[in-house]
Amino acid sequence: MADERNLGDEPAAPGAAPDEESSIGGGVFAPRPVIKKRRSRKERHEDLAQPDEFVEVGGTIVDWLVSRSKVVGIAIAAVLVSLLVGAVNLKMTTSTEAEASGKLFQARQLLPAKTSTPLGGGLSFDLSGGEDAATKLAKTEESVKQLEAVAQEFRGTPQATQAQVLAGQALYDLGEYERALVFLDAGAKARGIAGDRARNLRGFTLLALDRAPEAVTVFAELREQSLGASRAYATMNLAAAHEAAGDSEKARGVYELFETEFPDSDLLSEVQVRASANATP
Repeated sequence: MADERNLGDEPAAPGAAPDEESSIGGGVFAPRPVIKKRRSRKERHEDLAQPDEFVEVGGTIVDWLVSRSKVVGIAIAAVLVSLLVGAVNLKMTTSTEAEASGKLFQARQLLPAKTSTPLGGGLSFDLSGGEDAATKLAKTEESVKQLEAVAQEFRGTPQATQAQVLAGQALYDLGEYERALVFLDAGAKARGIAGDRARNLRGFTLLALDRAPEAVTVFAELREQSLGASRAYATMNLAAAHEAAGDSEKARGVYELFETEFPDSDLLSEVQVRASANATP
């Protein structure tokens, strides 16, 4: 029998699926099935038994917590106690400072009126006056007594430092420099605006007590620690302290330094007058 295939047709490659339209003897080839490798039941069971990463990590954490439940409970309790103590301390601190502010205000009200640089934080000596000298003296002494009580009772608070500065200023104004210095020495240990005020007034008190070399040290430190207008004031006061100590050459040098550092300062004209009058060799 003659071969009915087209002689021009290429034979199919071994193992290749025949084309659906190719035929032999008028028959049509069906597609060959895809044979997959069979897996045993044991292999499928082992795959299902493997935990994923999340379950594995989560299980480890849970197991660790369960095995150490007592330790974890103690740690949580410690954290809660710390938070509670912190909240109580904060409430007590706020209450203490409020009480200190009230007593500070009452003591401040007794101080006589005067023109003075504000101390910051709402504190100032610009109060109503009009009393005679004896009344002012009595009120000042009573104010100092109350301010001292505030400083002792509320030690470590900002109000305590403010009370020390106020008491020192009041006694300085009375000419009680030794007594003023006791309060200012204590207030000068504090940081912030009130501490700077105490150190500045302490320098002037030392000058009033003829302890100019100590005042030089105070104003030199203030100058190094200050910026802007505060540094300008400290520089001018340092020069004045050198003058009081009898060192005109150093005073002149500081005045010249002032003119170099603060050419636009409002204090420049005053510094130039001082330099001309008191620091001329």
